[in-house]
Amino acid sequence: MPDNSKDVVIAVFGASVALAGLLLVFIGFVFSQAANFPPETTDDKVIRRYEMAGKLGIIPFVLSLSDAALGLWWLLAGSPRVYASTVSGFFLLLVLTALYGVWLIVFYL
Repeated sequence: MPDNSKDVVIAVFGASVALAGLLLVFIGFVFSQAANFPPETTDDKVIRRYEMAGKLGIIPFVLSLSDAALGLWWLLAGSPRVYASTVSGFFLLLVLTALYGVWLIVFYL
């Protein structure tokens, strides 16, 4: 493990928790948009699309909380395998969050 591994894990932990918070707020916004459409005049297909967009946002949200838990585990245990999983999980989290954002922009705006 590198000499700065503790700093890296602390940064990944903080960034993962912050990203989880941002995702949670955004997912709540998407679900509230779906709930605010008047069901009498809005096609069910439109409402289901917004609900699906919110549900797909749960994937990076859960991954960000899982990565924060891995970081905390490494801070408590110090295993090299957990360190590698924490850093790899954060890269995966960044990719999934970017894909989720691009998907929403391309298909929903």
